Amino acid sequence: MLDEITKDNTLDQPALKMAEPSKPLRVAILWKHPSLGLYSNSAFEDLYNGIGHNNGNLAFVHAIASHISNPVKFFGWSASAETLRDNADIIVIPCANQLGRHTDYGNMADNLEKSGLPIVAIGLGAQADSYDQDIQLTDGTYRWTQVIARSNPSSSTSNIYTRGAFTSSQLDKLGTHGSVAGGCPSYFTNQEPGLGKKIHKQWSQLPLPRSISVAAGHQAWVKTRNIEHQLIGLMMDPMYPGQYVVQSMGEMIRVSRGIFDDIDPHALKEIHNHTVPHYSFEEFKAWCRNYVRSFYDVPAWMDTLRRHDFTIGSRYHGVALALQAERMGLTVTIDSRTRELCENTGVPSVAASDLTAPLTRSSLKKMINFDPDAYDRHRSEAASRYLDFLTANRIQPASFLHRIAASK
Repeated sequence: MLDEITKDNTLDQPALKMAEPSKPLRVAILWKHPSLGLYSNSAFEDLYNGIGHNNGNLAFVHAIASHISNPVKFFGWSASAETLRDNADIIVIPCANQLGRHTDYGNMADNLEKSGLPIVAIGLGAQADSYDQDIQLTDGTYRWTQVIARSNPSSSTSNIYTRGAFTSSQLDKLGTHGSVAGGCPSYFTNQEPGLGKKIHKQWSQLPLPRSISVAAGHQAWVKTRNIEHQLIGLMMDPMYPGQYVVQSMGEMIRVSRGIFDDIDPHALKEIHNHTVPHYSFEEFKAWCRNYVRSFYDVPAWMDTLRRHDFTIGSRYHGVALALQAERMGLTVTIDSRTRELCENTGVPSVAASDLTAPLTRSSLKKMINFDPDAYDRHRSEAASRYLDFLTANRIQPASFLHRIAASK
């Protein structure tokens, strides 16, 4: 917060009246748990609710919180309009793939509108099977987008920062125009410029990746199961063991915590089939304890990813955090959501439908076409757009964003 400037006055000179600098806006970030504390001893349901039912949410929430220099308080999505008005001047919503038929935010829309505060949505994404399809929204979520757009006090700037051009085009079709097609804010988790060169240096020194971290998919994704089996095989190297990092859904996260008795038997069988079907059930549980991991804060997650040469899988944030930790990654894209995220943040990607040949360390190495200079240039330009968006919405950006933007 800016301090009031004061000045000593001499006796023979009249005091000059200094203009008091405007105070930065108080920001309410709609995320209930900025820290899960000593989570090793927490009940599963507390952890599951704390991550918003997907560990990947932590990536962009952590990033957004680090980008804002204003006074910040965190509130759950159900915080009353009165609470928000009493504690904030502006609301920031860390967004994910909320634009799809899987959500209904009618109640939240009513509450946000009642608060009367300006709203800034950061990282909003659309979810469809491909770019060829338009999204379908429930009436509640459609109204939610309208409430956010109408809360913008400025007619010359947008208050919605999307994951990319596809999402912005879908908003245009819904009548919400002018959104900024930016990417995921987790692009700026690493606070230093020149990130691409650091990634490339580590990657180019390896003839082949040794230890592999898998950004695990979901047991219901039958179309990617053959890919998942191959990645698990590569991950389980006796000399360079990797890890199988899960993010969603609840059953997958439970096995990462060694909780088997509370899982629906059918779901547990599907996870078994999706991972190591050649093991007995008891061997499968032992495999989970040895290899399956989930993380509840971003620094610990990134620190573990640095121990592995390469991260691959269908979870964008699990791969993106590897790059932010200066390690190479490859996202296996399965829908418009993952494709758009990769295209707008320089994360190497390959469509799951294109992975028809056997996966080996050699074939994975050949799939990576990473230009460190292009990556750093793109990241710098994206940081400039992000800075413009934040400042236009009266949010004071962290100083490191300026360093990244200036590093062209």
